[in-house]
Amino acid sequence: MEIKFLGGAREVGRSCFLIKDKRSWLLDAGVKFGEEEQYPDITRAMLKSINHVVLSHAHLDHSGYLPALYQKGYSGKVWCTKPTRDMIQLLLSDYLKIANERGNPPYGQDDLNKLLKNTELTEFDEPAKGAPELSFHHSGHILGSAMCKFDFAGGTLLYTGDFSAQESRLLEPVQTGIAAKWLITESTYGSKADKRPSQKQVTKEFIDSIKQTIDAGGKVIIPTFAVGRGQDVLFTLESHIKSGLLPKVPIYLDGMVKKALKIYRHNAIYLKREIQRQILTSDDDPFKSDNYRVPEKKDRSDVTQGEPCIILATSGMMNGGPVLAYVEALGGDAANKLLFVGYQAEGTLGRKILDGEREIELGGKTIKLELKIERAAFSAHADHNDLVSFARDTPGLEKVFIVHGDESKVDELARDIELACKKKGRKVEAFAPAAGEIVRLV
Repeated sequence: MEIKFLGGAREVGRSCFLIKDKRSWLLDAGVKFGEEEQYPDITRAMLKSINHVVLSHAHLDHSGYLPALYQKGYSGKVWCTKPTRDMIQLLLSDYLKIANERGNPPYGQDDLNKLLKNTELTEFDEPAKGAPELSFHHSGHILGSAMCKFDFAGGTLLYTGDFSAQESRLLEPVQTGIAAKWLITESTYGSKADKRPSQKQVTKEFIDSIKQTIDAGGKVIIPTFAVGRGQDVLFTLESHIKSGLLPKVPIYLDGMVKKALKIYRHNAIYLKREIQRQILTSDDDPFKSDNYRVPEKKDRSDVTQGEPCIILATSGMMNGGPVLAYVEALGGDAANKLLFVGYQAEGTLGRKILDGEREIELGGKTIKLELKIERAAFSAHADHNDLVSFARDTPGLEKVFIVHGDESKVDELARDIELACKKKGRKVEAFAPAAGEIVRLV
């Protein structure tokens, strides 16, 4: 039995892992965004031996390359939860549209259709239909996101996918206490320096920052991921407008945020019970508000030339989407603000701006950014302490494989996991494999 790390090893993006037991399992197949997109190292020959594909959640760094598997000859099923299936239909369609506009699509519409036709839906905490070794468990990252547990003859393997140990406005935290011999864990915020502030503190700083700009007559642009972060941010804004802590201004939704909102509401059974209760109370439904608007004009001038407002637009890392049009139109005015609320990967425009770049190319023009630029520390990922605690408290654990983390962080996390387990009287080996590395388990 072995694992081959085809992507997502010592990097964030293109997550993809191949497990070989009596049958072969492919876990996730994502895209890595940056100056050039990168894909998992999957060959046609490799796909001939793969029996099952398993998807942890819908974000493109885990799902974006899945249709290419069908282009390369895969003809089997992809196991995921129902909300994940609904989300990938939205996200992958949009990703393919943008890729076609750029002239570099990694697959075609027929391949995406094959993927959607071959999804096998699985509920949490139940054996997967047709693959009883597999079960999904709540990870708390986004709607429908799952940890993937495999009960093999030689032992249990648990793949965390992306997870959050803290509850959010919409989701309960990750399910804990699942026994496993081997653990594949994410490490997005794996450094000690990545300690996650409290949600209360993050929310206060976020609202104060927006209020400051609105009170001064400016507009706030929030680049957001359509799935997960967009809903958390939107509900935070709406609740503070309702309570009077934030001025009553329009919240414009542009890109896929509004469509994703409908999917969230349609799958409300997977959200916190408090959200389900609010939906049933017609005057308190957080998915419906007079404050939510969409641009009425194609050039978005009704938004950019209108009153002070808040703009939620995709994409979250500014590697495409309508957010670029708003930055182009509003970026030269110091009264406005660009407020980041999510992780910015190396090589993306969002990361370059956060790192200090103030002259950017948009629409064939050089834009000098005069607007204020800030970051709010929202996160749907476990931080360093959460990651260490999760591994330390996993019953029966012997070995940890650290993935989905920057090169500068993964070895530090491995050492801290081993040390925490040692203090608890347990010998656990933790390390961060390299891309392409093969590790034998039994």
